[in-house]
Amino acid sequence: MTQVPPVFVLIVALLQCCWCPIITVLSLSTSSAVKRQPLGRVTSLDRTKLDTTPDTSFYREPKLVTHTDAAFIDKLKGVYQDYLLRLNNDDDDSSLVILDMMSSHISHLPQVVVNRVQRLDVHGMNRQELEQNTVRNASSGNTYLRNLNDRSDFVGLCDETATYDAVLCCAGIQYLEEAETVLADVARILKPGTGIIIISFTNRFFYQKALQGWINRGMQERGRLVTDYLRAAGGYEDIQILGDGTSIWNQLTSLSGISGDPFVAVVAKRTNEP
Repeated sequence: MTQVPPVFVLIVALLQCCWCPIITVLSLSTSSAVKRQPLGRVTSLDRTKLDTTPDTSFYREPKLVTHTDAAFIDKLKGVYQDYLLRLNNDDDDSSLVILDMMSSHISHLPQVVVNRVQRLDVHGMNRQELEQNTVRNASSGNTYLRNLNDRSDFVGLCDETATYDAVLCCAGIQYLEEAETVLADVARILKPGTGIIIISFTNRFFYQKALQGWINRGMQERGRLVTDYLRAAGGYEDIQILGDGTSIWNQLTSLSGISGDPFVAVVAKRTNEP
């Protein structure tokens, strides 16, 4: 057997020491997503909460309820139908990829939208709730578990940018302590130029876990706050406030028990910019 010269062995060893770290760094830099940072922050907002215990404890047990009444859900389904079907003009093409953020066992999608769903991914804090989501199950969607108040992004869960046609958030925005940062990263995973976000809410929520600045606002001011979140996050345009839940009459009759949950939704489109 021919013996390899010691000098050759030394050269190979040096090349391995120098080259391997470079390969590793390049691999990490190309495969790791980078959290998209917000452009600003809403400063006139009290972000404290009545209940400061960890959110993981509060959501440890599954809450298999709808959190809103039937009238609210019907209006939400109408908004979903109006806006989500615009993203897909081919009646036979089931290609919508949607993330339901801060979701549960149900996503309130009307059947005509479900028929167009290629994949519904769900995010929340209780696996048992999310695994019962029928649309996620039928579309083999992903289940993402993360407390967005501990880590306000989707890096490590959704690492591919420009993934989703739509991101939905029903009755959850009031709990986010750094909503601007979360929504900035949502812009990263929405498809530029076409992707939309639909954030819906009412005046019914867990008061102990909502921001004081949310509790102290009326429905109209809450709608404005969500639009401010989106503007501060950056990456959104055509921001609209929908629903009749901002009217004083609807708020008063709801609080008095005469009418049901007032409905408000804020819809925005992802800009075409990076």
